[in-house]
Amino acid sequence: MGFCLHNNVAVAMSFLLNKRELGINKILIVDWDVHHGNGTQKMFWKDPRVLFFSVHRHEFGSFYPASDDGSHIMIGEGPGAGFNINVPWENGRCGDADYLAVWDHVLIPIAKDFRPDIIIISAGFDAAVGDPLGGCRVTPYGYSMMLKKLMEFAQGKIVMALEGGYNLDSLANSVLACVEVLLEDRPIVGTSEAYPFESTWRVIEAVREELSSFWPILKDELPSKLISKQAPPIQISTSDSDVEDDDGTHIVSSDLEKAVQDVVQPFSELRVGVDSNDDINAICAPWRSELSNTDVWYATYGSNMCKSRFLCYIEGGQVEGMRKPCTGSLDKSPPKEILWKTFSHRLFFGHDQTKTWGHGGVAFLHPESNSQDKAYLCLYRITLEQFNDVLLQENTSSFDTSSPVFDLTDLDSAMKKRCISPDVLNRGWYHNVVYMGNENGIPILTMTCTLSDVESFKSGKFQLCAPAREYASALVRGLVGENSFRRRKRWLTYSKLLQNHCDYELWLVDFLSFMSWKFLLPYTLIGGHGHLSYGHSDTLFQQLYIV
Repeated sequence: MGFCLHNNVAVAMSFLLNKRELGINKILIVDWDVHHGNGTQKMFWKDPRVLFFSVHRHEFGSFYPASDDGSHIMIGEGPGAGFNINVPWENGRCGDADYLAVWDHVLIPIAKDFRPDIIIISAGFDAAVGDPLGGCRVTPYGYSMMLKKLMEFAQGKIVMALEGGYNLDSLANSVLACVEVLLEDRPIVGTSEAYPFESTWRVIEAVREELSSFWPILKDELPSKLISKQAPPIQISTSDSDVEDDDGTHIVSSDLEKAVQDVVQPFSELRVGVDSNDDINAICAPWRSELSNTDVWYATYGSNMCKSRFLCYIEGGQVEGMRKPCTGSLDKSPPKEILWKTFSHRLFFGHDQTKTWGHGGVAFLHPESNSQDKAYLCLYRITLEQFNDVLLQENTSSFDTSSPVFDLTDLDSAMKKRCISPDVLNRGWYHNVVYMGNENGIPILTMTCTLSDVESFKSGKFQLCAPAREYASALVRGLVGENSFRRRKRWLTYSKLLQNHCDYELWLVDFLSFMSWKFLLPYTLIGGHGHLSYGHSDTLFQQLYIV
């Protein structure tokens, strides 16, 4: 992906594995290019013969190539489970200390157990200090040390395949340092006295925990004395590709920056399925005009109950707290109606981070109903065309809109089977479309996880996690009304309480108790399961919404 037409590393590794006479049975691929190696990952996703390691800027899926594929939870599948390792940086400016910490506490321990027959490095140098695209700060010394640590394996059989790098000085100096290590020409000169960022230790711990069941050497917790050594917090900049060098020796010329941007800009502006010419879209995607004549109620929960946040899916853009904007729907008409309704479903918070909200859980709705459960949802009346665009934005960052993912046939199927999961979205978290009845003859749909995902949450395979403060803010704004919310500042103090609950309803009970909304006092908890039984819940929550 990216600027690559052929994945030379993946092709070379497939060739080596298929040449049995070479005796190469296990290969370690190390991808230190600043972008995620998503193509290589997909090539060897189920192959235990290849240990794929990628360290990259990710920023919760907002950094190019902008997908969830680079998350630390993407560990491979089937026989390849545990053999795909992603180390996703949460921010730019990562340098020698950050990369070497990952080497020492993730890559090297696993490589010792794996014992590769050969190592190939996807040697992109766009994470080098001075690179105008990468925004990281790895020095030639850092690259030489990373390479030197890898030469202890496979009897020194290492192949370096040159990839990214967009500052000729940074590229030349970094490559020279690595070639000198390969030739063992001279001792490595330099030192790194800096400490990793706090976010680096957090990522390392998350990666170790995710892989510990496959690599027991990672089960031990890192000493608190070690992870307490941290670099000062990052000062957020207005640019993701800021060029900064401590000694000022690497200066990026304006001509070079312009040349790079001329190449990159067309890619960065691509929005698949969005075109400035509506007539062309209507011709290329005739399904849109057909589905625009069918209305559905989209039953929302979590942050989407906040109208301004939901409108990001329709109009594009973002609200406060979101880390990345939505592309919006082609039809930017606002919802025709909005209403609130109670359903017999359970809500909970799951996953520990998202590319939209960063760290913290997000809301999910159990796809099966239960008379003991109560979920109060906000329904937006939109077209089936708009529902398709929302469904895509919830589940994938790139898509082909030449055909719908949920058409009239799927709607009919969902109404009969109660739920349907489009195959094209099966990697998303909200790919299960659930039919929840109708209102005034118009079908009510929502999107959530599948039953198998629910079981994964129950078993601990997927993590339950309390919501981030910003996400909770949007949720509460939806419940109480945005104007009312602005007048009630006490919720800021409440943010500490959010860390205590993964259960959506218990979280809501705690919140309402904290806010002392006496008109909501007639609720009770059933047993120890956290189920809520509301007395006249519709009336109460309508009051809550308009206060």
